[in-house]
Amino acid sequence: MSVFVQSLVAQIDVESIVWHLQRLVIVAAIVAVTWITTKIVGSFISKALGLVSPKMALQVRRITSVMIWLIGIIATLDQLGLDTALLLMIIAMVGLIAVTAYRDILPSMASYDLITTYDLFKIGDWIEVEEHFGRVVNITWMNTVLLTRDNEMIYVPNSRIIRGNLVNRTVQGGIRVSVPLTLDRSLALPDVERVLLEVGAEMGETLVPDFKPEVRLTHVDERTLKVELLLRIRNPAREAFIASEVRKRALKKLEEANKPI
Repeated sequence: MSVFVQSLVAQIDVESIVWHLQRLVIVAAIVAVTWITTKIVGSFISKALGLVSPKMALQVRRITSVMIWLIGIIATLDQLGLDTALLLMIIAMVGLIAVTAYRDILPSMASYDLITTYDLFKIGDWIEVEEHFGRVVNITWMNTVLLTRDNEMIYVPNSRIIRGNLVNRTVQGGIRVSVPLTLDRSLALPDVERVLLEVGAEMGETLVPDFKPEVRLTHVDERTLKVELLLRIRNPAREAFIASEVRKRALKKLEEANKPI
């Protein structure tokens, strides 16, 4: 009797070991297939979208890889005899808890991907977000850090940037500045234009290379004429100083040009 029992136990142990080995082989095969599939699909996505937008291709590749691995994990757990329905329920509950706990953080993280994927701005650009204006000095998962003209650091949540109105004022390495002037109507318009262009040329070091100042007439009445000197400057932080300097130089030159001989 004891010999029969020992034989039965040995048989059961062998069958159990064989079953577990089979499961392990299947699990290893699933993991290998999942890994190979992510590589093949990822390579296809990179080739298909890489020429259009490398950053978008990377984002799509990440999402696709997560989905493929999720399917592979579910298949693996199913082979190990676990209840996949229960697993999906646990994943859903954990996801709901995470979304609830990090409801203020997740939108900013998602917005970071949108900002970097679509190149809304980059470090060094001057941007305007709602009432804030400054140069971008850092972009994190949570915030975009701006350095204002008053040397103040402002941390703007990425989600606010996506939801609000964003103005990127950095174009061709600088921003356009309009300096308005209201002058006496008795001044000759050609003289005004000549003087303003001279003043604009004198500001050369602060201007974007190869940019020529422009003069625009905006209003004329019986007493006054209003003009604008258009400049494209390197550093928006100096906008107020440059506008003041342009007005002082222009008025001085106009006064000298109209002095009686």
